Amino acid sequence: MKDTRAQRQGMAASDATAISPDGEHGAEGSLRSRKKARRREEIRDHARRLFGERGVDATAMAEIAEAAGVSTPTVFNYFGNKDGILIAIIAEGAQKARETSNVLEPRTDVTFLETVMTVFTDISVETMNIASKRIWRYANAAAMRHPTTGLAMSFRQVDDALLDLITVILSRYDLTLHSGATGDPRAIAHLFYDVWTQTFHGFIRDAGMTVDAHCAELEARFAPLCDMIFSPGFLARPALVRSPNEQG
Repeated sequence: MKDTRAQRQGMAASDATAISPDGEHGAEGSLRSRKKARRREEIRDHARRLFGERGVDATAMAEIAEAAGVSTPTVFNYFGNKDGILIAIIAEGAQKARETSNVLEPRTDVTFLETVMTVFTDISVETMNIASKRIWRYANAAAMRHPTTGLAMSFRQVDDALLDLITVILSRYDLTLHSGATGDPRAIAHLFYDVWTQTFHGFIRDAGMTVDAHCAELEARFAPLCDMIFSPGFLARPALVRSPNEQG
């Protein structure tokens, strides 16, 4: 039996209200999804403000809910607990920072130490844009005390992603060592990142320390490290890795 025009129109209307991948129906489902995403961001942002002002332990889920204008069960439904909120603050903030990083383009018009400082200054600034010192102190301590939790795993994932980013940046340079050999970008990225991590932990423990003071301390540690690793010529005039076409 052939479909009539009315039947075909009915089928089209049915298709328009088909279930979308997120389990909702059509345009209405998409609108609901966007509303849920905005609500989740609002809850996360209010929690970040309260955590920074009062501390994580001193902030109740009910207070976050009140600030966001939602019920307490809604906050639990979105994040599970305060660790879940911290994971969202740190992981999502770090991902956004990596996606908008402006330090990926290699430069040969400055010394290599200046390049390294630009990269890690950007990391420090963006890290502080993600959360306050108070939040980072709590999150670091919690991750160290309980290394198998979701929060600790999130920290390791952020570390790994940052190391990947630093490795990509360094791999564009012809990392000439004192011996004349070419250095391994991943190993060198680890060296610099370990120094940055130690310095950053000191920075967040000192409530009065400014970003400028932190970066000055970082440069004081990076400078001798660069002198120990790289040839003087490379430090003064860093060269990029030549492409196969250039080598030919």
